Amino acid sequence: MSKLGSMLVKHKEESNNWKGCIGPKIEDKVLQNIAKGEVNPVTPFMNGVFEVCIERALLNVDIMNHTCTCRGWKMLGIPCEHAATIIISIGQNVTDFVDDCYKYPMQELIYGGSFSSIETHDMPSVDDDGLIRSTTGEVFFSLKPPHTKRLPRRLRKKRIESQF
Repeated sequence: MSKLGSMLVKHKEESNNWKGCIGPKIEDKVLQNIAKGEVNPVTPFMNGVFEVCIERALLNVDIMNHTCTCRGWKMLGIPCEHAATIIISIGQNVTDFVDDCYKYPMQELIYGGSFSSIETHDMPSVDDDGLIRSTTGEVFFSLKPPHTKRLPRRLRKKRIESQF
């Protein structure tokens, strides 16, 4: 538990040095998506929906709902290359847009269950007679599997003699 605690403290201190709400690995992925998507033509539709043409495929990106027809944005939680293209085309900074999606209260909602308090309890002891004693003094019977007699060797097979 001490190793886990020291690791969590170390990661917390490292996360305080981040520029925004996202970490360096996610920021690198966002920059890669920006580099991949800079050359794609964009066609605006209504209500924040845009169309991106990649080779022969047409993909619809909804900026308001954070969705793309490639499903990359929903799976990873960061804008895919198509969404990065649209965010650049409307004149916003992609990293700022991602920071707005990754606000601290949202992270607390996502990861709050993972960091709930860890219950610690004392381990019960096993006596020589097979009884289990808890730290409160309760006695439990041990449920061991029944003993089975093991045969001394492998059984011989009853072979059918050849008909010829």
